[in-house]
Amino acid sequence: MLTTALVAVLAAPAIAQAAPSDTTLRIEVTAVRAADSGPSDPSLVALRPRLRRLVGYRAFQVVNQEARDCDWRSEAHFSLPGGRRLQLLPKSLDDDVVRMQVRLLEGRHRLVDTNIRVMSGATMMFGVGRDARVGDEALIILLKPEAK
Repeated sequence: MLTTALVAVLAAPAIAQAAPSDTTLRIEVTAVRAADSGPSDPSLVALRPRLRRLVGYRAFQVVNQEARDCDWRSEAHFSLPGGRRLQLLPKSLDDDVVRMQVRLLEGRHRLVDTNIRVMSGATMMFGVGRDARVGDEALIILLKPEAK
């Protein structure tokens, strides 16, 4: 059973409700397996200190990565390891800050259900605690929206 969901988000000021019709939103979702020991994926070297502070693990491997253009005010669905699903609802863009609803689901159970604000091009991270089904590991999701 999953025990904990942690969210790390960049702070941002309040946002107007404008969804720019002439702006494309590209969202990159990366699922990372975190473990106490083992090798780390070379593509995560720059993020490793932030990852360690978030969940306390030492080894990180990318297990799934997907990037695609998403429509404003329209739900986007991403499949994740372990049968989990990520639902994103991009709401608005103001001063280069993307506002969206984030839901992480396992079956019908909501592990994360929150609204976030993140700078366009920045990476938001959230982790799902240890899962007895996969041993002593955790799942970290990296979410990077980029308005173009």
